[in-house]
Amino acid sequence: MTDERRFSSKTVHAGTKHIEGAVNTPIFQSSTYQLTDEAYAGWAAGAQHTLLYGRLSSVNSEAVVEKICALEGAEDGDLFASGMAAISTTLMGLLSQGDHIVASSDVYGGTYGLMTEELPRFGISTTMADMQDPASYEAAIQENTKILYIETITNPVIKICDIEAMSEIAKRHNLLLVIDNTFASPWACQPIKMGADLVIHSTTKYLGGHSDIVGGAVVGSADLIAKMFIKKVHFGGCPDPHNCFLLERGMRTLAVRMPVHCSNAAEIATRLEAHPKIASVNHPSLVSHPDYDVAQRIIPKGTGMIAFTVKGGDEAALKFMRGLDMIFEATSLGGVESLIECPFNSSHMFIPEDVRIAAGLGPGLVRISVGIEDVEDLWTDISNGLNSL
Repeated sequence: MTDERRFSSKTVHAGTKHIEGAVNTPIFQSSTYQLTDEAYAGWAAGAQHTLLYGRLSSVNSEAVVEKICALEGAEDGDLFASGMAAISTTLMGLLSQGDHIVASSDVYGGTYGLMTEELPRFGISTTMADMQDPASYEAAIQENTKILYIETITNPVIKICDIEAMSEIAKRHNLLLVIDNTFASPWACQPIKMGADLVIHSTTKYLGGHSDIVGGAVVGSADLIAKMFIKKVHFGGCPDPHNCFLLERGMRTLAVRMPVHCSNAAEIATRLEAHPKIASVNHPSLVSHPDYDVAQRIIPKGTGMIAFTVKGGDEAALKFMRGLDMIFEATSLGGVESLIECPFNSSHMFIPEDVRIAAGLGPGLVRISVGIEDVEDLWTDISNGLNSL
């Protein structure tokens, strides 16, 4: 049934199981469930939401799936133990030997490695195009292409993808459009409404929101999710009930966290752009961003992620980060605290240097996940770090 409530109400109420009158979904720390005639019948019918065994689904995972589907406007979904488990199960579940993907070299580093190192071992090939240029994706389509793979906002360069244009291309060629929406969250962008077939999230990030869980999710059409569920059974990348409980709790505050993440990031980006020790800044709120017009249509609410280049290269960028006090140098993103890293020695360290540079990850590039701290305290910390150079 379609949930007609507004977004913030869905974050609080959608999917929650008020079992025995509980206001929150209780933690069902159980690995298995009673085998009843209904359970047998549900499993025989291929219903992945039948409570049977904890590796397949749980009361807590069912609550979270319903909530994410309500926020993304999806028919169905599934949860995984990590974002990469969601991505790998999606691709392995939908592709076979001889199939082809069109993607971009500036996708998340783990995704790039999967596409260039693991999938070729199974006879699945990938052509890297330019996510900023939908025409380059169309030009890369082959007779055996099955999927166009994109990210709403690329990691870490913060390019903005024209989802609507990509959707038109996918439909024109009868292809699936799969999109990683992690950097935007469903608060900022709902790709299914723009024509995407499947939407992936690393729930570790904005959905969880507190840097205390690892997880992944895929939502979209019911028939595609059903196909992928069988692969999840085979691959085993499921989340545990307590993890799902924490994820549901985190999602309840998504609608109040995201506006602060995004407004803080927009203000920090504006100040960074004016700083003499910064060479360039990528944030969709800046008119200088090459995808500014696309961003106003695709993600007008913005993002809490910023990429910027410190003058002096990687050595200067590292010195700047080591001069920070409040902003924490660590990988990952989307938590209430601000996190900062250099992709060259973290998320993208295993991507060849020439590929990194061609994708925009040049020397001195820094990625910051702006938290919900007071923006003036954040700027004081950043200023002090830059003054150390």
